[in-house]
Amino acid sequence: MLVFAGIPTFALALWGAATLLTLILLVRIIELHRYREYPRFSLYLAINLLQTVLGVALYQVYGFASAFTYRIAWTSQAVVVVARALAVTEVGYLVLGKYKGVWALATRILAFCGLVSFGLALYAGRVSYQSSVTTLEIGLEACMATGLAGLFLFARYYRIGISPELALVGVGFGLFSCFRILNDLLYEHLAGAFGNAWNYGGSAAFVAVMLVWIWALRKPVAIPIHEPQLRPATVYARLIPQVNERLVALNEQLAQIWQVESPKS
Repeated sequence: MLVFAGIPTFALALWGAATLLTLILLVRIIELHRYREYPRFSLYLAINLLQTVLGVALYQVYGFASAFTYRIAWTSQAVVVVARALAVTEVGYLVLGKYKGVWALATRILAFCGLVSFGLALYAGRVSYQSSVTTLEIGLEACMATGLAGLFLFARYYRIGISPELALVGVGFGLFSCFRILNDLLYEHLAGAFGNAWNYGGSAAFVAVMLVWIWALRKPVAIPIHEPQLRPATVYARLIPQVNERLVALNEQLAQIWQVESPKS
């Protein structure tokens, strides 16, 4: 196709590999009916593929220098970033969703971070549309990376079981977010020195993450993790604790603060 004529061969190979792996993973998720467990993650993969198809169509018809193509391409990038952020919140929900009080706090923190990122994006939009989308991406990626790190530390401290596959999905998102932040912050400074090599790094990082996700979701059913069964606080006065008391106490306190109902045994 004419649209690929000016793209370096190695860059085209990385782009093709990333697209193929995304398609393979999405088809695999559909075949194994894993989209029921990971609906937002599946949606993110689908949007990623649609962005690729849209980009090829736009560049083929209007070319790379078109102002219309420029606007639509950056808009699609913003949609992909938001979809990725929603997929990351799904990882958090799968870990903390059963603890209503804790999850209520987490959602408020995530919503605040999202609003701050959106506000910064609007402010950066005074410079250019690209700056607006880039600022939104940096803000959301920072929220994703720190949120996932905090999630894993929280789960470790309170001994919340996380399945290996879910851990790999989360790690993949975290690593990719870190690279996207570095890419957006340093690209303008390093592009002149490293040229296409810096772009190759971004594509290679996505390919690596896709391989991790394909490995993580290779099985039809997730490995079961025995989660703590929450009990009322009075039970601990009479019985040997079967769950982490610190987590129960925290969950009950947060449930009272946010006025949400704790899960019944």
